[in-house]
Amino acid sequence: MLGFNKIVHRINKEVFLFLALMGLTFLTVGLPINFMYGITISFTSVFLFLVLRLFGLRWAMLVAVLTFVFIPQDFTNIVYHGILLLEIFFVGLFFYKRRSAKMFFVDLLFWGTIGCIAVLLFYSSFLSGNSLYFQVCEDIINGLFNVFVADMLLAYVPFYKMFSHQKLSKNNISVHQFLSHVTLMAIFVPFFLSATSSMMQATNFITSYIEEVTETSINRLEELARLDSNDSNETIAQQLQGIISRNESAGYSFYITNKENDVIASNTDGIPLNQAYDVKDDYEVEAFSANILAALPKGEESSSQVERWSNGQFIYEKSLDSSSLNVVLEFPIAPYQGIVFRSFLNQLVYSLILAFFLFILVGTVSRIFMNNLRKLTVVTTGLPQKLKKLENVQWPHSYVAELRTLTRNLMVMADKIKELFQDSHTMNEKLTDQTHQLKKSEDQLHHLAFYDALTQLPNRLHFQNYVRNLIKQESTKCFAVIFIDLNQFKQINDTLGHDAGDTLLQLTADKLKKLHREQEREIFRLGGDEFVIVHNVENEDKVSSSLYAVFQEFANPFSMQDQMLFITPSVGVSMYPRDGEDLDTLVKYADIAMYISKEKGGNVAQFFDESMRNRFQEQLIIENALRQVVDCGCGFELFYQPKMKSDRITGMEALLRWNHPELGVVPPSSFIPVAEEIGLILQIDEWALYQACKQNKQWQDQGLLKVPVSVNISAKHFQQDLLVSLIEKVLAESGMEPKYLKLEITESVFIKDPEHVAIVIEKLKSLGVLISIDDFGKGYSSLNHLLELPIDEVKIDRLFVEGIDLDPKKGLLVNSILDIANGLHLNIVAEGVETEWEQATLEEIGDFELQGYLFSRPVDKDGMEKFLSKKVSRHSEYYSEN
Repeated sequence: MLGFNKIVHRINKEVFLFLALMGLTFLTVGLPINFMYGITISFTSVFLFLVLRLFGLRWAMLVAVLTFVFIPQDFTNIVYHGILLLEIFFVGLFFYKRRSAKMFFVDLLFWGTIGCIAVLLFYSSFLSGNSLYFQVCEDIINGLFNVFVADMLLAYVPFYKMFSHQKLSKNNISVHQFLSHVTLMAIFVPFFLSATSSMMQATNFITSYIEEVTETSINRLEELARLDSNDSNETIAQQLQGIISRNESAGYSFYITNKENDVIASNTDGIPLNQAYDVKDDYEVEAFSANILAALPKGEESSSQVERWSNGQFIYEKSLDSSSLNVVLEFPIAPYQGIVFRSFLNQLVYSLILAFFLFILVGTVSRIFMNNLRKLTVVTTGLPQKLKKLENVQWPHSYVAELRTLTRNLMVMADKIKELFQDSHTMNEKLTDQTHQLKKSEDQLHHLAFYDALTQLPNRLHFQNYVRNLIKQESTKCFAVIFIDLNQFKQINDTLGHDAGDTLLQLTADKLKKLHREQEREIFRLGGDEFVIVHNVENEDKVSSSLYAVFQEFANPFSMQDQMLFITPSVGVSMYPRDGEDLDTLVKYADIAMYISKEKGGNVAQFFDESMRNRFQEQLIIENALRQVVDCGCGFELFYQPKMKSDRITGMEALLRWNHPELGVVPPSSFIPVAEEIGLILQIDEWALYQACKQNKQWQDQGLLKVPVSVNISAKHFQQDLLVSLIEKVLAESGMEPKYLKLEITESVFIKDPEHVAIVIEKLKSLGVLISIDDFGKGYSSLNHLLELPIDEVKIDRLFVEGIDLDPKKGLLVNSILDIANGLHLNIVAEGVETEWEQATLEEIGDFELQGYLFSRPVDKDGMEKFLSKKVSRHSEYYSEN
């Protein structure tokens, strides 16, 4: 009975140990230790390795799988713990058949192969550079340290006392194992101390730097606030915004709020002006130092801590003593996080080098020392019997010096660590020196920020400041803002390459630099192929000298890639103060004038006038209204105009109409070109196609006439590869047979890439739809298209129909077109028939389909339905036969 109680007691100890290790596993998996800069340490695998070695692989895998219940259910944590599960399985599988090895080295094999690849692939999906290498190294070091701790606990803690049936042997630590533990401890502990020290030094440096930069900025703002204390709040806000705007490239952002917490000045677009803003709405704020807060983004708790800190901000907040304003400065954490990670990686490299040599040294010493111990063991085996037999015992020489060597090696290791500290201190001194150098170079960077890197011309920011200063000067009476755009720049880029485009910009800059005159004529590059000349003149008449000089420079060819290229400019001019008294207005009007010059073919200077503004404003209104109509899918309406032959309806054309609540009825001639220019014509055509097919199918289902409906298609569709699939989709959704859809295209589609257009038309014909050439003979006409392409119909433009009864030449021309069409078996439509005399003349010439106001104006769907109904009742017998 007493023995049974002992067994139960032992079993209870085993269960208690298992539950304790499982509980610690769950506790550590749910509570990792987080440090600043996103450094995270977890001790979960320590207890999983203990479960593995004490209870076996199955129980370890069971506990590892159960840990998924206690982690946040997001992708990052699931994948991370999946790698942990893989690590336990790898090590457990190695020991499954009782192989003999040190658990640390088995885990080292895992991290050197599968583990390293797994974490590298995982973290590379959202980290890069030093952040990626740090996170990978951190996970590997964390895993190796945990297995080392577990190995130490298994070696020195008497777990065997808690197990029955001698499941575990007593702790049996070899000298080699002890030396390995000492060596690893001598590597891990100094490395952690050195890394912690470097991180603290870097933190102190970062804190000092931020406080120094912040105090400098706030002092300037306080001085402004004191100087302008009598100004209005709006004036102060504008001046503060000006100062803030000039600090956009300082590596940090800041904003100023009033006592109502409204932002009155900001140098970042992410913080809107004149609205209340609280950083705690978007960030979780925690103390970083006495005066600095660390703000980490909300909603990213599930992401890597390194990534979350990288997206965070250091915040320094202070109220201005001379006013009720509050200044908040935000420093991105990422650059400073990078400094810490580089320091960590450098120290890791040094530690790895040190570890390599230490392992070689300790292995050699251990082998020599173990050989001596083995000899001593042989000698001492059976020693009592040997002594009893008076045998001569040959004692081996005791190499106590090897212990001294071990001590000496440890001293060398300490010297190495001291060197690491010295290297770390030296590195921090270098960082400090680099910071001072950066501060000294701020003026140079500020200067560089005002010049274009490619052409070395003053850039947009310089141009803006220059013009604003000109306007502020009382001596400024008049100046011209001359916009210059290169007409062939895109063609050069597309044909000769971007390097040639850059060369062209540099050559253009060299030509324009010749026109520079200090305090009179300044040259700038705004970006792309846009250049600006600001000519300070006494009156507008003297601007012509600058314009003449510009065109003279462009009259000479550009030598590029062994070619002589002739480039022409489009030039637009706005005048101060005639056209505007502020920068934005002058720039806008010069830009408008430049585009007018480009529309006229370029190589001409265009001065801004009021008619241009009205034209562009009207186009802008139509453009904005078009975007709203297309976005909401309402506002357009289809009207229908029948086609007649011998008093029978043979078809109808769907015509797009737009009645805007503010603009009124906008004719297609006004909004179609705008839609084509801004890229909305494809969506508009798709809407018109679908509505026309759907409506025609509905009329057919009602028993009305089954006739084709013609829909106009923009030439833009033939520059895309989606027209055929669009027609297939519309026919499928509407349910209308393809033979009742007729696509009307103009001859302009053949101007660009006629081979591609021919392929598209062939594909459309294979669907069964009909193709009609609209406005035939009016524009780009080629009879070759009628021969090579499967065209079904040509429509004679109203230009040839109007007054045909009075003009015999028109009759002859139309008769010729009819003969060609009949010979090619093409249907022919005469559009724009408005008088009975025109109808009579056309019917006398031949067999036409007629379309025009004489038969019906374009009507809405209700009017067309009535028209179709009357024709059905009058000609039901004809249509029943056909």
